[in-house]
Amino acid sequence: MSALLTIEEHGVGDVTILRLSGRLELDAGDLALRSCIDQLVEQDRNRIVLDMRGVTRMDSAGIGMLVGKYLSVRRRGGTIKLLNLTARSNRLMDITKLISVFETYQDEDEAVRSFSQVTTGEDG
Repeated sequence: MSALLTIEEHGVGDVTILRLSGRLELDAGDLALRSCIDQLVEQDRNRIVLDMRGVTRMDSAGIGMLVGKYLSVRRRGGTIKLLNLTARSNRLMDITKLISVFETYQDEDEAVRSFSQVTTGEDG
């Protein structure tokens, strides 16, 4: 049985990749990930990819935290993208219609490159 959520962080250029392992559930992982993302945003590191391959379970608290952090990062001019959704996570994202909110990728390089393809027309 997998335990609490563990988070490994690494950067590729100005993109931060958080590799998640374990349960993204109430108290088991939502607080840890929330705190980690809050710290990144405080450091103006707001281009974030969440590698979900190792997430074994996700409940409504985990989903709610993802949405809340997505919105707060967007308000700071960044975004959160999802990488390597498991079949179960993909199904949850589809059922909740969040699959249309989050950009999802199966390849880390492609997810990182996608940040440089974003043009808003008004930078800064």
